Amino acid sequence: MSKIAETIKDDISLLDPFMGASNTLVTGMKCGMNVFGQDINPLSLLLSQVKTTFYSAESLLTAEKRILETTEQDKNIDIPIRFPGLNKWFIPSVQIELGKLHRAISAEKELKVRKFFWVVLAEVIRLTSNDRTSTFKLHVRPDEEIRSRKASALICFKTISKRNISSITSYISVLENNKLIKSGKYIKSVEVRWADTSESIKTRKKFNLLVTSPPYGDNQTTVTYGQFSYLPLQWIPISDIDTAISFDYLKSTQEIDSQSLGGLKKKDIEEIEEVVFKKSKTLKKFVAQFKDVERLRAQKVTRFIYDLDRSIDNMLVKLRDNCYMVWTIGNRNVNKTVVPNDVILTELMKSKGATLFTDLDREILSKRMPGRNNISNTMSKEKILIYKK
Repeated sequence: MSKIAETIKDDISLLDPFMGASNTLVTGMKCGMNVFGQDINPLSLLLSQVKTTFYSAESLLTAEKRILETTEQDKNIDIPIRFPGLNKWFIPSVQIELGKLHRAISAEKELKVRKFFWVVLAEVIRLTSNDRTSTFKLHVRPDEEIRSRKASALICFKTISKRNISSITSYISVLENNKLIKSGKYIKSVEVRWADTSESIKTRKKFNLLVTSPPYGDNQTTVTYGQFSYLPLQWIPISDIDTAISFDYLKSTQEIDSQSLGGLKKKDIEEIEEVVFKKSKTLKKFVAQFKDVERLRAQKVTRFIYDLDRSIDNMLVKLRDNCYMVWTIGNRNVNKTVVPNDVILTELMKSKGATLFTDLDREILSKRMPGRNNISNTMSKEKILIYKK
């Protein structure tokens, strides 16, 4: 990103419409850019709010001490959160400890402090639940494994809290050393929003750089980020994330994924095919080779590309002329056949007047979250595609 920044003489305003864990925004901030990101996943928004906010080590350590003292003094064994499957996903002792941590964090007066420790708690929930942590999909552990585990939410909280405080203060130090912090704030513009990119980009701002990594396909058949977020979001109040969130993301374990690109059947497939096949001959050729059940699977690809195409239209109206767009994208498998997402994306861009500037291959970077899923088993490389509007 820094290399691209060197070629842009103006003050850089960066857009990431699929911000995820906001790694792109954080990198942009280190480079002194104005940054804006959005995502449909409420947990992504919370994480991004924390990672783009200034914190002092002293304030976090003081709050951590207060939360731990409150938790240890709390003799209440009531569980403040109730939802279907609570006993399936959490053993009683973990429920009690999570309840105490929930009450202690809720008692913190400053919203940004609560947000920070909700992020800590989200990771604690992931690690102490009965869900297998090796996959993004919710999959309960075997009974024998659940009985033999010695999970403690409180012990886990102490470890994760110290790690997160260390990580964010190290990152803030980089910003301070680069003279990007003044009076306890980042000196440039930074904003993160909850939004569905296939519907709109929720800002009036214009940007001269886009850097993003969209999903490889609809979440339900690729990486189920929504399922991954479901259990943590049960314990985190929506009022501490964003009251503008307008759908019931806790309705089911599949709700966030169904609201993501390609997740909903918004129109008849014939109508969608008529639109996107005109823009991508490669997609049309890919889908045409399948029949019956395989054709139905391929139609999910078409629906995903349709939503991606609509998202691109929303991005382009927010971009200034002659700006660069950097996309990291992977080619997944459907029906044991590679979906050439890179070629399809380039065809979509060409239909809108954007040209491919350069393309690069890279190994798929390991993620700190689940170590394996149905995508990483079949993909080893991603494409970095740079377009010019």
